[in-house]
Amino acid sequence: MNKERLYGNCHCGSVEFSIPANIDLTIARRCDCSLCKRRGAVMLSCPVDEVIIEKGEEFLVKYKWNTRIATHNFCSKCGILTYHQRRSTPEICGVNVGCIDALDYLSYQDVPMNNGSDYTLVE
Repeated sequence: MNKERLYGNCHCGSVEFSIPANIDLTIARRCDCSLCKRRGAVMLSCPVDEVIIEKGEEFLVKYKWNTRIATHNFCSKCGILTYHQRRSTPEICGVNVGCIDALDYLSYQDVPMNNGSDYTLVE
């Protein structure tokens, strides 16, 4: 394992990924769009090209809706959201804090809420 990266995985361990250890761990957020409010995940920001799937890419299922820009990546075995490419900034991923055991999940209790519910649905 490379000490310059943080490693994460889904619940069942089928999907493993890594992100740079030097990303800003203080910039986390939640979102209140119709999808995010149902999953309640706390997400860190990471450039898309810096998320590396270390194992199990074949188990990732991609979910897109509305404008089909945002791409949510779930494990097809256990259903855990690992990361998503954002609609508002497609070059940035939201990485699920709960998937990275090296981080103190409890320290992310007071995370700002992003106003995703105001985005207009496209039909």
